[in-house]
Amino acid sequence: MARFFTFANCCLAFRFCMAVALTAGAVLGNPRAVQAASAPLPRVLIAYPSPTPRVAPLWIAQDLDFFGKYGLTAQLVLVRNNQMLTAGLAAGDIDVGYTGGTTVLGAAAVGVELKLVASFVSRGRGYLVVRPEIRKPPDLIGKRLGTQSIGGTLWMYAMLTLEQLGLEMTRDQIRLLVIGDQTILGPALESHVIDAAVLTSRTYIPSLKQKGFSVLTEVTPPMAATGIVARKTTLEKNAVTLENIMKALIEGEYYVMAPGNKSRVIKTIMTRLKLSDPSLAEEGYADAVRDFEPKPYPSIEGLKNMQRLLALQNSRLADINVANLMDISFIRKLEESGFMAQLQARYRE
Repeated sequence: MARFFTFANCCLAFRFCMAVALTAGAVLGNPRAVQAASAPLPRVLIAYPSPTPRVAPLWIAQDLDFFGKYGLTAQLVLVRNNQMLTAGLAAGDIDVGYTGGTTVLGAAAVGVELKLVASFVSRGRGYLVVRPEIRKPPDLIGKRLGTQSIGGTLWMYAMLTLEQLGLEMTRDQIRLLVIGDQTILGPALESHVIDAAVLTSRTYIPSLKQKGFSVLTEVTPPMAATGIVARKTTLEKNAVTLENIMKALIEGEYYVMAPGNKSRVIKTIMTRLKLSDPSLAEEGYADAVRDFEPKPYPSIEGLKNMQRLLALQNSRLADINVANLMDISFIRKLEESGFMAQLQARYRE
């Protein structure tokens, strides 16, 4: 019963935050919104949990109006709390989440049916950044490890990193502190709030290295970390809309992966992440392009790995068949129709 009320409270909190965000969006406006007023297109709300270069396909799809190309108007919302993102999807306030297995599995734990319909990244990449005095794994004993949320994607990377190094949180007295997303973890390292953090983008690492921080290790586990998530009812009742959202996002991905578009994508990353140094954006861009899947089928191996970790927090997840949390029919249809082959030809150098 307590879990139900927690989830219900997340739904209420999300709706309040969404009302504020949507009002702000309406006030600020943009040229496309003015154009859309004369010929409105179906509006969809897409939420994402963390601003990193891996979000570039979503940003590009909005900036270049790929959504309009496929008959939609999209509004993007940053929802940093994964529980609130899940609650928004469950309530129908969010049409699609640009997220991954964490959201799908978290929803399954509270009886909400979400489906992973695409995985842009099926193998994760994490970098354990540590303070200058930490030079080998045993130096982490008794230290503070920062993360975004318990049970979130960065938390999973942290657990996998400790596994790889042969460390255990309880045994080795490693304290896990919930700090915030990657834009906040870096400053937390600099201000001595934490001693280490696992980052999933190199964008934030060069400036830390200049101040004496180092990357102790890198992990590349199977992870369904970045993809497209929607409610089961959305798949059933709004299949055409979902297919068009997927078309826009997949075209955004192909655009990002095309070498000839590198400068445009880096500019987008700089603008969205408020970076002034192009080399920092280029670090994140290189990682994203290396990790993106040209055929973004949902990753069952990645979901199983995430399930194993999340089951440590919620034993109910151990009994879930993760195959039931995916729907490959949409991505298969797009491949069989020749859609992805057409994109590949269009963006081939």
